[in-house]
Amino acid sequence: MPTKSSTSPTSALRIGVNVRWLISGKLEGTGWYTFRILEQLLHAHPEVEWHLFFDRSPGEDFRFSDTGAQVQRHVLGPAARHPWLWEFWNEVQIPRALKKHRIDVYWSPDGLLPKRVRGWHGRLVTTIHDLNFVHQPEGIPARVGAYYRRVVAHSARRADAILTVSQKTKEDVAQTFRLSDAHIAVSYNAPAHVYQPLSEGQKQEARERFAQGHPYFCFVGAFTPRKNVRTLVEAFLAFRQEHPDAPHRLVLAGSSLHRDPALTQALEQAGDRVLTLGHIPGDALSALYGGAEAFCFPSRFEGFGIPLVEAMASGCPVISSSASCMPEIVGPAGLLVDPEDVPAWAEALGRLAEDPEALEAYRQRGLLRAQDFSWTQSAAVVWKALQPC
Repeated sequence: MPTKSSTSPTSALRIGVNVRWLISGKLEGTGWYTFRILEQLLHAHPEVEWHLFFDRSPGEDFRFSDTGAQVQRHVLGPAARHPWLWEFWNEVQIPRALKKHRIDVYWSPDGLLPKRVRGWHGRLVTTIHDLNFVHQPEGIPARVGAYYRRVVAHSARRADAILTVSQKTKEDVAQTFRLSDAHIAVSYNAPAHVYQPLSEGQKQEARERFAQGHPYFCFVGAFTPRKNVRTLVEAFLAFRQEHPDAPHRLVLAGSSLHRDPALTQALEQAGDRVLTLGHIPGDALSALYGGAEAFCFPSRFEGFGIPLVEAMASGCPVISSSASCMPEIVGPAGLLVDPEDVPAWAEALGRLAEDPEALEAYRQRGLLRAQDFSWTQSAAVVWKALQPC
C-alpha cells in the first residue's frame, strides 16, 4: 500500500522510478545518482505524478516533500538483495505496479528492466553505469555477474532509451550489445554542493583527524580488485623508500568487499604509514578530500568514477588511472598514470610531494574541471529520455 508524501489532482503524465537503491545511511554510486537526479526532476517538474518503487520501507527518508511535486511511494516487497529476489522484483512486482498505477514511463537507474509486461505499453528507460560484470567478472560473485550479464543485455535491447554516465560507457554499451548509439545519451554524475575547498585551518584539522597530523595522500572507494588499491600501496611504499624523510601518510577510506592476500601483505609491510579508515560517511568525505595533498585513483575500470569529481570540487589535486573512462572525466586537470605501472605511480606521488607549484596548479585545474559536471544538466538529459514518443 503506497504512502503519499503529497496529494494533488491526477497529472497528465505518470512516471515510475525504481528507487530500491535509496537506502537510508547507505547511499553509494547508483543510489546517489538516483537521489540527485530525482531531486532535480521533482523540483523542475511538479506537474508530473511521480511513483517511486522501493523494495523496503523508506521510513521518513526520501519523501522529497520539499520539492512540491506529486510523489507517491510504493513498497514492493520482499527486499531484493539477491539474484533470485531481483528476478521476482523485476519480473513480477514491477510489471504489476506499472499496470496497477497506469504508469506511462518507467525509469530504472540500475540497468535492470523487466523482460515483458503483458498488457502495458509504456516507455522503458534505463541507466547503465558500467559493464564491469562483462569486462571484470572476477571482481564480483559469480551468481551476481551471471544475472547482470543476462538481464542488462536484455534490458539494453528492450529499452526505448538508454542513459550512461560517460561517453566511454556509451560506446561500450553500443559495441557490447551491438546497438546503435542513437538512443543512448550521456547523463554524467556530478559532485554535491558539500564538496568545497577548505581553509588552511580546516586542512590542518583534517590532517589531525585523518592522518595523525601528517600530510597525506588519500584513496576513496571499495577495496575490490578492479579498484587496484594494491598498486597504490606498493607505489606509496616505493615513494617512501625514495623519500625517507617525507612525512606523508597514505589514507585509505572504504570497505573491503573481497579477500585480497596481496593487498593484505602490502598493508602489513606498510605498517602505520598507511592508515585504513573503513567507510567514511558523506558529510566527512569533503574534509578528507580537502585536507589531502592529492587524491589517488588507480582503478582499472569505471563507468564514471565519482570520487574524481568530488575530489576536484574539494580542491584536491588528482592522480588518476589512465584506463577506462578516467581520462574523459579528469581531462587535463590531473596526472594520468598507467594503473599497472607502480614506478610511475611512485614518481607521480613524489612529484606532487616535492613541487608545491605543481600541486597548486593541479588544484586550480581540478576546481575548474569540476564545474563541467552538474546534476542540473544531467537531470535535463534524463528528462529528455523520459518523454513519451
